[in-house]
Amino acid sequence: MAENAVLIEIIPDDSEVDLSNILNKVKDILPAGASIKDYKIEPFVFGLNKLKLMLIVPEQEGLITKLEEKLNNLPGVSAEILSITRI
Repeated sequence: MAENAVLIEIIPDDSEVDLSNILNKVKDILPAGASIKDYKIEPFVFGLNKLKLMLIVPEQEGLITKLEEKLNNLPGVSAEILSITRI
């Protein structure tokens, strides 16, 4: 089965959001067969940091949409898919 590399940016609502905790929550909601390839926490704006994730997910219809919905349902953050590349 083919896989996709998905680059996701997670931005906290305020500086009180613990991005390490968010990373652990992301690990818990990943669909079967998906994994975190890489991540980094980097400066964003006004003292906020953002979390960038590179996920490897199986190529299944609707899977990335469901993943984005789950990420946006995490409290205190918003998520945006920056790119999807078939590997």
